[in-house]
Amino acid sequence: MVELDVIIFVFAAGLVAMVIELFIPGAVLGLLGLAAVTGSVVLAFAGGHTTAGAVLVAVAVLWVPLFFALWKGFVGRFMALKGDQRGFRASTTIGEDLVGLEGEAMSALRPSGIVRLGDKRYDVVTRGEMLAKGTRVRVIEVSGNRVVVREA
Repeated sequence: MVELDVIIFVFAAGLVAMVIELFIPGAVLGLLGLAAVTGSVVLAFAGGHTTAGAVLVAVAVLWVPLFFALWKGFVGRFMALKGDQRGFRASTTIGEDLVGLEGEAMSALRPSGIVRLGDKRYDVVTRGEMLAKGTRVRVIEVSGNRVVVREA
């Protein structure tokens, strides 16, 4: 038979774990907290502490809407983005105007590396071939941020 103070401690630890889940999301602490709360209720009823078990069930039932209210209120207001961020571009695409340009490999291309095209440096890939540093290369394809070169 488990002592009542241990049952209450496990229940409180479960609630604390669920509150920490609000700040450190990942579901691990939330699931552990849920397991601790459920386990403490089961232990209370199994140990003959029916009044304590009923109180724990009532607190757990009241905790669910409070947890979601905290989630929507606090996290939604202070920790989550309110809208789109202005002036931010996730990535830039390299223009098709590079196709056909020739440059020099600034590093060995195995099959990726750095190439100088004009006065700019680009991260590039080959179609599988290995090219030594200093090799003259030509851009044959541009797809998004991916620049594909071959030996000139």
